[in-house]
Amino acid sequence: MNRLKNLSSKERKYLAAILFTAFIIKIIFAFTIKTEIRSDSLVYHTLANNIVTLGEYSFEGKPTAIIASGYPLFLSGIYYLFGTEQIYVKIIQALIELFTGLIFFYVSRFFFKTKYSLISLSVFTFLPSNLLYSQTILTEPLFGLLSCIILYFCLKEKFDKRILFLGIVWGYAILVRSSFALSVILLPIFLFIYRRQLFEGFKRKRIKRVIQYSLFFFVGVLLVISPWLIRNKITMNTFTIATQGGFTFWSGSNPDATGTWYHKIEETNPLFDIQDEAQRDREFFKLGLEYAVNNPHKFFIMGIKKLGYLFSSERMIMLYFTEGDDKVKTSTEVYRAINPFISLLINVPYLLIMLLGTWGLLMFSKKSFFLYGFIGIWMITIFMFVALARYHYVLIPFFVLGTVKLFSERKHLFKELSKIRIAGAIGLNLFLIAVWASELYLLITK
Repeated sequence: MNRLKNLSSKERKYLAAILFTAFIIKIIFAFTIKTEIRSDSLVYHTLANNIVTLGEYSFEGKPTAIIASGYPLFLSGIYYLFGTEQIYVKIIQALIELFTGLIFFYVSRFFFKTKYSLISLSVFTFLPSNLLYSQTILTEPLFGLLSCIILYFCLKEKFDKRILFLGIVWGYAILVRSSFALSVILLPIFLFIYRRQLFEGFKRKRIKRVIQYSLFFFVGVLLVISPWLIRNKITMNTFTIATQGGFTFWSGSNPDATGTWYHKIEETNPLFDIQDEAQRDREFFKLGLEYAVNNPHKFFIMGIKKLGYLFSSERMIMLYFTEGDDKVKTSTEVYRAINPFISLLINVPYLLIMLLGTWGLLMFSKKSFFLYGFIGIWMITIFMFVALARYHYVLIPFFVLGTVKLFSERKHLFKELSKIRIAGAIGLNLFLIAVWASELYLLITK
């Protein structure tokens, strides 16, 4: 991180001011915003607490592999040192996001001069939803740090001995978010496509170098995830990262699928009653695949709906901070009750970044492989499985870069974009607007 030395004293002060202002805001939130632990957060909390108190990775009295162990292990470390009060998690996650912001600044420097890199960091750091995620018992803060580290080293394009370290970080990111697993194909593909530039001094051995570096990378990944896979084989009789894969696939590939989780889903299929997680996982995969093969058109249409849910509003981060009561309410009813001013404050910046970022992303030419690659792989993953609005958190850094790219080179927009890219940007913007308009319509009418 010697790039910091290249900054002027004034620029370093701006950088520090941005990072620490955001950190202070999150610390204030940590002491003033109270939240209930429920849904996914309750699962993470329970697993972490059982690691500390029982010394086992278990849920509801039995060993489990329902979700990957990365985030519960992280939580258990905090619980072991400080106790189970949420305040400690919030403070540590705020600190983690301070480093995430610093790394994102370095990522921005690959594309922009210091001025626009600082603007990029400011937009990313002070995005209202990003400020709030540090206050959650969710994977987003930890995964955000890991994914930014991965993006930084990928954009640096110096795959020497550090490729083993990159594999290790990538492996832990997969343990935090198992849906990130498909992304491992990007690095070998990149090494192969750009082998001439990467291995100039090895004219006759470039393919060999591609294979060697790919192997080093996968060794790093396996160093992290193999103990977990072995544990699952011994305990659950299956080499898997998470046994939720089957029912998340089936949830998006069945006659009643909506594209996201739907009300009382666990009451809709007797397979949920199977106690053997490995068997249940296989049966759900089998059932979901059978439906997809027999109904390819419906599976494709549902995939588009999933992408709509992926890019929907920031409703989930707002719902996280709502208070529960004894009344049974749908998420839409709870969302409708949120103060409209707060809803606009959180949603409008996100909507603008997604719209503007779409245009800016299409303006990138250099170092664009991993920008497009990570976005594409994530969208394919969501298309195949099931979507939630908070899953777009992974994509926010890319759209922030796109927004700043558009802002910094706005005068050259139509000169740099081909007609195909302009049509693509318009089409994607219309898709996003249609998604948000549909969501608003349903919010008002239901």
